[in-house]
Amino acid sequence: MAFDTETDQPLVGSTPKAAQVASGDAPVPVAVVLEGRWGRLRPLDADRDAARLYRLSHDEHTEATWVDMKVGPFATEQAFAEHVAALVTDPKRAFFAVDGPDGEALGWLCLMEARPAHHVVELGYVLCTPPLQRTRLATEALYLILRHVFDDLGYRRLEWTCTSTNQRSRAAAVRLGFVYEGTHRQGLFLKGKPCDIPMYSMLSHEWPANRAAFEAWLDPANFRDGLQVRSLAEIRSPPDFTDPPLPI
Repeated sequence: MAFDTETDQPLVGSTPKAAQVASGDAPVPVAVVLEGRWGRLRPLDADRDAARLYRLSHDEHTEATWVDMKVGPFATEQAFAEHVAALVTDPKRAFFAVDGPDGEALGWLCLMEARPAHHVVELGYVLCTPPLQRTRLATEALYLILRHVFDDLGYRRLEWTCTSTNQRSRAAAVRLGFVYEGTHRQGLFLKGKPCDIPMYSMLSHEWPANRAAFEAWLDPANFRDGLQVRSLAEIRSPPDFTDPPLPI
């Protein structure tokens, strides 16, 4: 069932406004400051962030952090810093640092593979260091970037891909409200071996319900003694993608 993005009411026999193809191209994503309750997103800065992120991502958890990445781990801090410097100067990708309450980076998110004429962009190359994992800030950071994509930039479709062996990423996609679409078999050659690539997406007309679920989950009232009262899955109603019944 389709819903009007302004009223959240079901639409029968018509196309929701957010699903209509807007005239003109969507804006090319660039990293900006996005403020949250638990932290914020801001443009990734190689000089400011590389040394700290190297320390956080190269420890006893190094292998788990980088195993499903196209690159890494890095032999030296200098090599990592050079990689980050190349990332932030890539005009085709927008890298956002995820800052904790102290204003220091704990990871990054990236908007990439943008097709502005089609209003399609991908959320990828996510670095979630151990101190960021399974925190309210991690979920809030993803909420902030999704809200930016749909509400600020007006994209119709946000894509999420990962390797078939990356169970954490696959679970995250489903938890966040992305819909599984299929798998590109051996769609990527990663670190010497072919990998299957599961494909997920979220569409603009699906965003209002997902946004409401995020905001309900992030509400301080949903936490007691630092633990969630209801999970995102419990808050979110399963989407209904069936067509309305034909009149009798």
